[in-house]
Amino acid sequence: MKIKPRCIPCLLNRVLFESKLVTDDERKISYVMKNVLQKMASIYNEEKSSAEIATQIHGLAYKLLESKDPYKELKEKSNEIALHLLPKARKLIEDSNNKLETAILCSIAGNSIDFGIEGSASTPEELAIKFEEYIKEGLYINDIEKIKKYLKGEILYFTDNCGEIIFDKLVCEQLKKYDVHLSLICKRYPILTDATYEDVKRLGFDEIVDEIMTTGRYAVGIDFNGISEKLKEKLQHASLIICKGMANYEAFSEPKYRPIAYLMRVKCKSIAEDVGVAFPKNIAKLYEK
Repeated sequence: MKIKPRCIPCLLNRVLFESKLVTDDERKISYVMKNVLQKMASIYNEEKSSAEIATQIHGLAYKLLESKDPYKELKEKSNEIALHLLPKARKLIEDSNNKLETAILCSIAGNSIDFGIEGSASTPEELAIKFEEYIKEGLYINDIEKIKKYLKGEILYFTDNCGEIIFDKLVCEQLKKYDVHLSLICKRYPILTDATYEDVKRLGFDEIVDEIMTTGRYAVGIDFNGISEKLKEKLQHASLIICKGMANYEAFSEPKYRPIAYLMRVKCKSIAEDVGVAFPKNIAKLYEK
């Protein structure tokens, strides 16, 4: 997705949010914001993707803040809250006539976690309060039955945030009931609230999926120039690519890999416009060949 003018204040607000996670020194925060503003002015280009610009901005902010993982405590708390909700999610799936759809809906409800963005959960605790509310909203776009037609052969599942990763595990359990080779792709390096290789290993994903890979280079969403040759090959020949969250949508909507399913809670106007929905909404949208 190409960056839009309204993305600029959103991105700057998120830098301010992560700066306050690291320090309460107003002079240092001002220093970070000043340098980030200068960087934004030098790289902003309406032909660039929002994910590409966000990667450069957050990379600079992390460097100036001297922090490899400003969101570390929030990520741990998000996983803790999600684990408390896990029995409730499992019960919903168990009682459902469409277990895959219910598991996906639970994982999309978990996608409400996106700290520092207007319209998303502002604290991990907010997910605990609103989880059932998000589930009851259902799917505004529901392409689950279409998605099921592609559940054969090589399936790639690109993860998003900590917290929601707990519910992604439930989706993977359901996907493995089909005749698929399931590869889970997560981040190699900490960025924003995204789950890393260490997170998914700690949560036991290797007991469910067939393979765990990483996106390689530090990036919001994914930098397609920084992925392994093996992952490039898988992207070209996958039966289905499943992408969680808005950052993955921002990155993947540019090269237009197909078939691809986006599972996310749409929390911003720019992505809502790009997808063609209102917001905030839960969607499971498939783009076919």
